[in-house]
Amino acid sequence: MATKPIKIVYCSWSSYKKEEWQLAKDCLELASQPGKTLGELFELEFRKIPTSEPLLCDLRAMVKFKIESAYRRTKVPCIVEHAGLIIEGYEHKSFPGGLTQPMWDSLDASKFVACCAPLGARAIARAVVGYCDGMNVTTFVGETKGVLSTTPRGDRQFYWDTVFCPDEAGGETYAELAEGGRAGLLKKLEISQSMRAMKLFMEYRLKNHPELFPTY
Repeated sequence: MATKPIKIVYCSWSSYKKEEWQLAKDCLELASQPGKTLGELFELEFRKIPTSEPLLCDLRAMVKFKIESAYRRTKVPCIVEHAGLIIEGYEHKSFPGGLTQPMWDSLDASKFVACCAPLGARAIARAVVGYCDGMNVTTFVGETKGVLSTTPRGDRQFYWDTVFCPDEAGGETYAELAEGGRAGLLKKLEISQSMRAMKLFMEYRLKNHPELFPTY
């Protein structure tokens, strides 16, 4: 008898995340579960839950606050995610890390790149998924190395996708990859720091059932 997918409440307002999950669930697998798509293993329920967290460079610390905030509102096991860029050479400071989003929101893409350029062109895209099962908070980190483009490239305006060129993308930005239709977006997901963090969470969840919630 087929096993029902594990239901996960994903606290996110992002329409881009929903779009990416619709593709990932049908096309991607976990290393430990060959032959089964992510959608056969997990069902993500997106909820637009207001969350609060301090502005910190340390993404993992920031996400711990964020997931606790989300759990207080949902009262069920849930996940959140936050991502940012780390300039190579500033890993010890995790800079700008959690400050990437307010910098991006305050500057246009060109000015953001100009501000980061004196620090170096190479960067690490880091995503942290936070999970709360009602008793414990666990975080999962995914990373993708690359360079910052000198100018924004690509039409898919998802955060800093227009300026980050993963090493595995042949010089294209995430946004340019996604312009290649379904195949291009899938390529992005295969090398994405967010999907890497999400897969680590899913591997963990398959082995760890939330004791307080027998139906989750």
